[in-house]
Amino acid sequence: MSRHALALAFVLPALALYGLFVLYPLLTSLWGSLFQWRGLRQMGFIGLGNFVRLFEFPNSDRMFGALGHNVLWFVGIMVLQNGIGLFFAYLLFWSRKGAAFFQSVFFFPAMLSPVIVGALWRLLLAPNGAVEWGLNTLGLHEGRLTVLGDSQWALWMLIAIDAWNWMGLPVLIFTAGLRQISYEVFEAARLDGAGYGRMLFTIALPLLVPSISSVTTLSFINTFNQFDIVYVMQGVQGNPNYSTDTLVTWFYRLAFGAEGSVGITDIGLALALGTLLFLLLSVGSVLMLRGFDRLSVRP
Repeated sequence: MSRHALALAFVLPALALYGLFVLYPLLTSLWGSLFQWRGLRQMGFIGLGNFVRLFEFPNSDRMFGALGHNVLWFVGIMVLQNGIGLFFAYLLFWSRKGAAFFQSVFFFPAMLSPVIVGALWRLLLAPNGAVEWGLNTLGLHEGRLTVLGDSQWALWMLIAIDAWNWMGLPVLIFTAGLRQISYEVFEAARLDGAGYGRMLFTIALPLLVPSISSVTTLSFINTFNQFDIVYVMQGVQGNPNYSTDTLVTWFYRLAFGAEGSVGITDIGLALALGTLLFLLLSVGSVLMLRGFDRLSVRP
């Protein structure tokens, strides 16, 4: 057997699994979005009819409302998770003692399932929960803590919890990126009188563009696929009053019959929404990677 044939023999099982569990469901979903559905039965071909329905009232209100929440979630994650993660990574880079310990501490929540994290924080933030007791004891809050039932604050609380859950990932990536930069570059800047803040913005950030690209793209994909924490903490409706609803929770309601009347599904609309979400993530990820690639520099 030739070398190429042997290499192909090793690759084929992985390609077969990828085609069976990724490509085939994707293509069937794209094709199914072009048909009318009655329950789980595929009916006649309607072309872009399901996509037109997405932009008609009341579906348009639900879609753009959920899309707005996903955008806010992405912005919040970029600031709270990745921004603070970069700050902590920079501190750990200059720390010579305890860096490995604190890096493990930051990464520990990322080892927990978002379902477990959501369930724990739901208990902590519930009325008569530990957070309410602690705030009342310190005099920082009085009465019942109803942040998860407040439409103005519920979404931001979920974003903060999600940022805490995955804070360790940007810390790990940024720390590894900083360690790839020659220490002599920082030493030369310090001899020229540059402080830690100036070195961060003039040296570290430009050379961290590949790491920032990876973290930003992963955050974009994860936030627009957000479902677990919302489902566990606020239910499939994105309570209160859909203020924490996301595109994926709305997709779930359309596909499994929790939108409007329980038990009524709209598979065609769900597949059209899934197709648009796939296109959004694909195009957005490619544009981000190309944009960051143009900004990248080499030390």
